[in-house]
Amino acid sequence: MSPPPWKFAPISQCIPEDQYTDLQIIDLSLLEDAEDPSLSPTETKARNALITQTLGAFNTTGFIALKGHGLSSEDVQRQFALGKLLLDDGIVSEEEKHRLHAKIKEGSWAGYKPQGYHQYSNGSYDCVEHYDFYPYTARASNLPEVAKPYLQDFRGFIEHQHYVILRKLLAVLSLGLGLERDFLWNLHHRTETGAGANDGALKGGPDDKIDWKHSKDNLRYVMYHPPAEEDREKKKHLWVSGHTDFGSVTFLYSQPIAGLQVLTPNGQWRYIRHYPDHIIVSLGDSMEFVTGGVLKAAPHRVIEPPEDQRRLDRLGIVYFIPFLPDVKLSLIDHPSLKELGAKDVWEEYHKLGGKTLTSNDWIMRRSKLVGTKRVERLEREPEGVLDDIHFRHHPEYAKA
Repeated sequence: MSPPPWKFAPISQCIPEDQYTDLQIIDLSLLEDAEDPSLSPTETKARNALITQTLGAFNTTGFIALKGHGLSSEDVQRQFALGKLLLDDGIVSEEEKHRLHAKIKEGSWAGYKPQGYHQYSNGSYDCVEHYDFYPYTARASNLPEVAKPYLQDFRGFIEHQHYVILRKLLAVLSLGLGLERDFLWNLHHRTETGAGANDGALKGGPDDKIDWKHSKDNLRYVMYHPPAEEDREKKKHLWVSGHTDFGSVTFLYSQPIAGLQVLTPNGQWRYIRHYPDHIIVSLGDSMEFVTGGVLKAAPHRVIEPPEDQRRLDRLGIVYFIPFLPDVKLSLIDHPSLKELGAKDVWEEYHKLGGKTLTSNDWIMRRSKLVGTKRVERLEREPEGVLDDIHFRHHPEYAKA
């Protein structure tokens, strides 16, 4: 059975070439087992180059375009088709979507977030609709009827991203930082057996309880609907303001409708071009914290698409990955990090008496600050330092 197809839009012809930034293309298939004695000198050289290039990209632009991830063009196309099934107008009724609304005020994104949920101070509403899974919510009872036949597609997609793509990418980053191969993986995955292979948590029946013990991964199918004309000027043509992501790693499946921009090291906003069948990978601020800025979280935003794409719905697939909730966001204590120039972002915070934050502590605090203005404080205190850390990448909110 196949879901209704999703046809990609043509690439925009309205963006000058100098408004793009080129990403480092990383072929994940080049990572071979570091302990494999059969590696030829050429294979070893290719693997080492892969590690160096990845680390360099995440130390500068903060984004890479990933290929060799183990998903075929057909696999990716099918996932976009499933996104269309969940979000395209007229396929799932508003009544059924309402029944499956996410409990956002309770801190959960699982289910539907409706378009227009957020109202801004300028009187406009957000134009974004999405449907989210956490691994432990990937159950038939949480899906609209039309999507239930594809439950194993959703589960398989989550599994491949967590157990295959994430683990390989984290191995590249760990080796580049001079750490053991699975050092970063163990901050995301509770390995109860030596190998840390797929533990089968998602292999049960359609509505069995899912015993997921690992990082709180979040799979999101998102549709940006063109806003009403009266809202365009209110929004200043900005759909999602500049920000860094929560957590550790973000996978974004490349699609051709322009709008995603990254803040380059020289302070310019530049478009990320479409890399067919690639995953656009960025890092969250928690990864920057534990590596002392050796790996950077890059500010990015979504602006209104150019004129030749402006009236099209923009479908995206995003996979957000945080650390395990109890991971402490302290600078990794390892000599190699110091050699790479790591700096402890928490130094002043701790000197003022602030307690070490866990991954979950920081995510909860950041969630409360989203969309707020910087509070001016008369004296230097731990809370003010945390505000500084949050607002450094959100200049539009930095002053009241």
